[in-house]
Amino acid sequence: KPDIYIVVISVSNYQQNDMNLKYAVKDGRDITNLYSKNINNIYGNVHIDTLFNSDATFDNVIAIKEKLLKSNVDDQVILYVSGHGLLDDNLDFYFASHDMDFTNPALRGISYETLEDLLDSIPARKKLFMMDACHSGEVDKEELIVSNEGTRGEGAKNGIKSYSYRGANVTTSDNNSSKLGLQNSFELMQELFTDLNRGSGAMVISAAAGDSYALESNEWNNGVFTYAVINGLKNNAADADGNGEVSVSELRSYVIEQVQELTNGRQKPTSRQENVEFDFR
Repeated sequence: KPDIYIVVISVSNYQQNDMNLKYAVKDGRDITNLYSKNINNIYGNVHIDTLFNSDATFDNVIAIKEKLLKSNVDDQVILYVSGHGLLDDNLDFYFASHDMDFTNPALRGISYETLEDLLDSIPARKKLFMMDACHSGEVDKEELIVSNEGTRGEGAKNGIKSYSYRGANVTTSDNNSSKLGLQNSFELMQELFTDLNRGSGAMVISAAAGDSYALESNEWNNGVFTYAVINGLKNNAADADGNGEVSVSELRSYVIEQVQELTNGRQKPTSRQENVEFDFR
């Protein structure tokens, strides 16, 4: 049986506490718990590394690579990231570390290249990178109307609400903050996360939207992207061919469809698959 390596990096509480998020670390813990049980003993060993809140620093993220280099060629690696994401004045994407300066993301922020590098040139060939990172500079919550048809009636039944984090702030070189239109923001994120030239051999599934949505119900309190991932795996809802297993490609299709449905098309995840032959369970 292959080993599986789970790396979860999630930040809800930042040094700049006005940027705090509600669900990011809970999302990370829920993903971790899903795999820590080693359901049906699918894997030989389950290796889990979590970097939550103050542990989620640039140096700690870099150090994870040493462990992944010990994987074997048939092992599986899942990298999951949740928290704030933002663009600097060069429109480069950064995941916000706990101690990042939000006015200067390059200072202690974790670049997209740094995250992908964790998966690059490691022995394991079966690699999945999931990112539930909003692209936002403000966390003023604005409740959105979720139509019943958009959630197949679940909104009315379970009291599901979704919230957006307003704005997509880009810090410019003259230290003035300017708003980037949501459509332009989404297009930039799509281009970033689907760029094969950045390849690490991993399947990438990203929330990749200008707004970030948090979904709230009696059963789940997660970001909508993570909610879809967990539901697709835990309940085998993503098992499209009914063979009792969920493949990476099935999960990708399920998550993209569900997130768009739950947000009425306001959030559209994007994905990249470089090695079709490594579509794994």
